[in-house]
Amino acid sequence: MTLARQLLAGITLAFIALLVGIEAIYVSTARSHLEQQLDAHANETATSLALSLGSRASSLDASLVNITVNPVFDRGYFESIEVRTTRGERIFGRRLEHREVDVPAWFAAAVALQGPVGEAFVTSGWKQLGKVVVQIHPGYAYQQLYDTALATLAWLAALFAFALVGVRYYLAGILKPLREIEQTALAVSNRNFVSITAEPGTRELQRVTRAMNSLSAKIRDVIMQESERAEHLRKEAFEDSLTGQLNRRGFEQAVAASLDESGEIHSGALGLFFVSGLEEVNGLFGMSRGNEVMKLVAEALAAPGAHGKAKVGRWQGPTLAAFVPNVEEPAAIEWANRICSEITAKLRGEDLPEAVLLSGGVAHFSEETITLAPLAEMAEGALAEAVKNGGAVLATVQGGAQALRVGLKTEIESAIANGRITLLAQRVIPTTNQGVLQVELLCSLSGSDGNVISAGTFVPIASRHGLLASLDRKVIEQALLVLERFESLPRDVSVNVSMQSIGDKGFRTALLELFSKKKLLAGRLIFEITGRAASHLPELAKGFSAELRGVGARVALDNFDIDRNAMSIVHELLPAYIKLAPAFTQQVTSREDLRFIVEAMVRMLRPLEIPLIAQGVEDLASVPVLAQLGVAAYQGYAAGRPAPLADL
Repeated sequence: MTLARQLLAGITLAFIALLVGIEAIYVSTARSHLEQQLDAHANETATSLALSLGSRASSLDASLVNITVNPVFDRGYFESIEVRTTRGERIFGRRLEHREVDVPAWFAAAVALQGPVGEAFVTSGWKQLGKVVVQIHPGYAYQQLYDTALATLAWLAALFAFALVGVRYYLAGILKPLREIEQTALAVSNRNFVSITAEPGTRELQRVTRAMNSLSAKIRDVIMQESERAEHLRKEAFEDSLTGQLNRRGFEQAVAASLDESGEIHSGALGLFFVSGLEEVNGLFGMSRGNEVMKLVAEALAAPGAHGKAKVGRWQGPTLAAFVPNVEEPAAIEWANRICSEITAKLRGEDLPEAVLLSGGVAHFSEETITLAPLAEMAEGALAEAVKNGGAVLATVQGGAQALRVGLKTEIESAIANGRITLLAQRVIPTTNQGVLQVELLCSLSGSDGNVISAGTFVPIASRHGLLASLDRKVIEQALLVLERFESLPRDVSVNVSMQSIGDKGFRTALLELFSKKKLLAGRLIFEITGRAASHLPELAKGFSAELRGVGARVALDNFDIDRNAMSIVHELLPAYIKLAPAFTQQVTSREDLRFIVEAMVRMLRPLEIPLIAQGVEDLASVPVLAQLGVAAYQGYAAGRPAPLADL
């Protein structure tokens, strides 16, 4: 019950008690007043009859008494009237037959009026003839008292209702700031450290408001300072000061993390671009002019195009690198040739030596699991050929035959349709003990021949052909069955979901319908989306996260690469946890600058209650280092390989 309702209920009870008290006092007073009137009426009637009888005769005659008393008794106000002689002999007597009182029995019992008795002596001159005894019937008094009580109650009830309405609006006014305080408290508990804008007029609430605003401001400052520190350290470690893009180390790490996202990237191109004649420019115009040329090329490579935005970095010397995900081979070479021709033409227009030109070597891959090293080797070979011949040269990673890929696509569709999906589980272990914090569910497919199709093989093909939504839906359905079947699993169980699935309205509708039937299990599932995908499509990620919160499920960031876009989405998405990309984790123990960045991230995430989990940990010797940095848990071969659920 809200405070306003509690106060209103308390005031209502007080008003009711007051109303009952006032009514009781008024009825009691009215009852006393009526009893006094009845007593006076009885005595007045007895006196009147005695005077009338004494003035008419020197003795009490029965016929005279009847004629005098009967009209008075017939008025109906009297219970009985008697006339007696001085010796006590009754000359006249009448008693009212039983008459129902027209009031509720409980009321008559509560007020209990007694009919008063009045007496008067009948005298003639100085001679006493007898005595008149009159007893009043209280029926009319009950009726008058009951009517008066009802009228009083009606007026009091009307005043009570009016006062209650006034109190309600009064409470609404003074408690309005309290509602804003409550909303702010809920926001803070949900890791949204907002401030209360309107200060209440009540002194006590003013103090609460100022204390909450001060607390929120301090936490915001801590988060902001640590965010800025982490960003500063990231720039120093991963950015090239000349071009403003990534340096070689940052570029390699970012591309390696992207290549791990087989569910989001099914193809791509790595381009290396070499600026010829830069030494001549430096000699003729100075280093600053050569630096301007490098910045010009970097900006052209980083500019968004039809293929999206490329990751750009300084490879070495006058060579820049760019990685474009999910681009087809013709588009990749067209993009590289356009960059080379446009930049070369622009340099020609700035009166630079003719030796200054841009050449590019592009390595393209499609539906293949590949690492950066062979891709870079192919790009460097293509670049060497391009420098000799000019323009851009394309090199393609030779994968399986087209017919084999088509056959594999058919196998994947069949496996999804027929449920040939096997779930595997990998533990996530706390860095401070050997318990199991959570379990991540992975999957493999079985071909029609019974052979296993690994995720590294089927995910890029499923991504290219738009099969991930149906695959993710099947995996989630199986995950819910697993939660029902295996009671020994940890409370938190995670599954991966691709942005291709999240962007599918049918998938999201089906997911919400499924969770509406299994609300208790939904709270145990955590959906992992990659940090890169969430930072590139923030609105889609936030919308999906809001829908999941509505059914009790949560979102986490997986394969998190520390870049400026990924860091910004953390504050908006507020994930359940963050998993560092393996390409980043595996270098933490050997590089001090990365350890500084991780420490800054942990301090930034702690007020937001977001644990940091190291992914791709293959050596137990690195676990103490991660624990010292504040990393909450780790996942990888050091924690155990993915295994069938029964083995857990």
